[in-house]
Amino acid sequence: MKFALALLVGSTAAFSFHGAVQPNTMSRSTRPTMSVEGSPITPEIWKKSPPMKVQGNTLKTWDIGQESVERVQVSIRSDGRPIDANIELWHTPSYVPTKFSVYTEDGAIRPVDAVLETPKHPKTVAIYNTGSMEFPFDANVADTGLGKAYEFLEDVAPKKVQGGQITSYTFGAEVNSVQVLIKTEERNMKAKIELTQGPNQVKQIINVYASVGKKNPFYAVIQTPGANNAIRVVNENTVEFPFDAWVLPYEYGSESDDEPVMGGGGWM
Repeated sequence: MKFALALLVGSTAAFSFHGAVQPNTMSRSTRPTMSVEGSPITPEIWKKSPPMKVQGNTLKTWDIGQESVERVQVSIRSDGRPIDANIELWHTPSYVPTKFSVYTEDGAIRPVDAVLETPKHPKTVAIYNTGSMEFPFDANVADTGLGKAYEFLEDVAPKKVQGGQITSYTFGAEVNSVQVLIKTEERNMKAKIELTQGPNQVKQIINVYASVGKKNPFYAVIQTPGANNAIRVVNENTVEFPFDAWVLPYEYGSESDDEPVMGGGGWM
């Protein structure tokens, strides 16, 4: 994807780290109780760093000036309208080690919250609103000071997803959001993550690419309000390029120890 060079007219915003906030220490009556020990993301990102309005068909960039920044959180929300965006990590103007595109039907109910690893310097995060002018959104990119997603899930065994394989997970209505981590060992990674509700009603789609899925794994928290939600993880590479996937409940509306039910898997 070459929108980076074609749309350098976008504005740039630098950010700085203002201290880490663990999401499970906060009390918010509008959100369910956290059901995980720690997290690589924080809902406080909107307080830590001022958001940037990204109009339709517009590119905005965030220059990560500090070499010591190892990862950033990317969060996007709207006033209830759809979000259609491309997000890229630029190492140099000609090298994009990882990128993802995202569509979400309602950016207020199902915003975008993801973590990008930034091991090399220099680095810039670019967010391009590919929607029309009628669909602006707010975006934020910030160093939260939190650890790697894999460190929070290292005690959980992943599911090996072979090239061309589709793996599905269903969750009870008490699960209000789901965390998804995908990574490889030294190989490239190409995946699609879909949130469906009911009979194949697609509510959110994320397409991920990383040239090395170990250095640039992908982590996101996907909101799953209501019932009959399912997450589909698709390995869009060939059989020689498997990846590991963690798909687990993140927030609960009520106390529950239920684990997700895997099912409906198959092959493309």
